[in-house]
Amino acid sequence: MKKLKTYKRLLGLLLAPTLLFAAPAASAQTDAASDSVKVKEGWWTIGAEVSNNSSFFGRNTATRYPYAAASLTYLHRTGIWASVTSYQLFNTETYIDETDLSMGYSFKIRDLVEANVSYSRFIFGKNTPLVNAFTSNALSAKAALDWGILYTGLTSSYVFGDNNDIFAVLENSRFVPLNPLWDGRHVVGLDPKVTITAGTQRFYETHTTTYQNKSGLPTSGGTTGSDPLGGVLDPLKPGGGKPKDPNNSNGGTTTTTSTTSVSRFNVLNYELKLPVVIYLGNFELEPAYKYSIPVNKIEGDESEAQSFYSFNISYTF
Repeated sequence: MKKLKTYKRLLGLLLAPTLLFAAPAASAQTDAASDSVKVKEGWWTIGAEVSNNSSFFGRNTATRYPYAAASLTYLHRTGIWASVTSYQLFNTETYIDETDLSMGYSFKIRDLVEANVSYSRFIFGKNTPLVNAFTSNALSAKAALDWGILYTGLTSSYVFGDNNDIFAVLENSRFVPLNPLWDGRHVVGLDPKVTITAGTQRFYETHTTTYQNKSGLPTSGGTTGSDPLGGVLDPLKPGGGKPKDPNNSNGGTTTTTSTTSVSRFNVLNYELKLPVVIYLGNFELEPAYKYSIPVNKIEGDESEAQSFYSFNISYTF
């Protein structure tokens, strides 16, 4: 039997938005920086976001975790940027459940090719339901190509703490301007996005083998239940690996149990997101709807296909 080690417990559910959206925001502002290099050295952006639920690379739990977040980002005209984002889950005792510290570098390889590299450190509140041991750090790299029909981006992330995991996110989007509806006075548009997420699935697999006393040859074997805590099974429990007396004259057997960590790379999630982007001077508003479909779930994964609603507002100066 296979059990989740990582996803069964809530795994830094607010981590994914930080990894996926920091790079696009930075690269977009870099364009503005190149146009105004003689006027400003850098830009500050303050933002706030609310959402009806959280997810981690397409994975969610039976318990919903709506949240509010506040962020502060600085982008230098060279493309170097840094940000801090704090999250508060609703109906939790902790005042701040998670704080993400990130820094990176956004640059252009060619006119239509953008890239971003970043490092993030995640700090968790004492009583937060988010698990901090497994997702304390992340290294990410993104490359994006605007090839006319679509804007395609590929983000790879190495998430590490007590465990190491790798994720890859492929996204395709295209901004559709709706300015004629407002006589061009404000920039308004739709930015539909289709995303495929793949990554490692880490769990424990336990194998038990029984040996005859006389010959010492294996007589039966197979995969047994995994320790839900991820450790070696208790040898005092039935089926827990306690060996029988090899000198038993009644044909006793010896049973050995081994537990190993298994990691597999699979497609984890398909996602459709439909944000409405509204620019009002230095303000940007983005109400969004997202539908997420988790796939290739393993036993213990409570993720379900569901809708997400969010609203983001930011001010750049």
